[in-house]
Amino acid sequence: MVMYLGGVAELGDKATVIGRPRHPYTRSLLSATPAIFEQDRRAKIKLEGELPSPLNPPSGCTFHQRCPYAIERCRQEVPQLREVDGRQVSCHRAEEVGE
Repeated sequence: MVMYLGGVAELGDKATVIGRPRHPYTRSLLSATPAIFEQDRRAKIKLEGELPSPLNPPSGCTFHQRCPYAIERCRQEVPQLREVDGRQVSCHRAEEVGE
């Protein structure tokens, strides 16, 4: 389970989530993980934007201020957990993430 600002971003078995993350936060988190072997290294993803306050979270998706995939819908509508490629993801654009 990967959580962001107190909510579930991505939920599934380890191999599925780590092998092909479908939430932008999961992707950025995994890119920061050191790897011993060259084939296990991922391109580093540097998140821009401000960290939201957990006491006053932003409207819509709590990750939209830092998300490279954010669109207007993300700013307005809270994404619900839904099934995408064998795991649960709370992202409006999960099908596009990781392609």
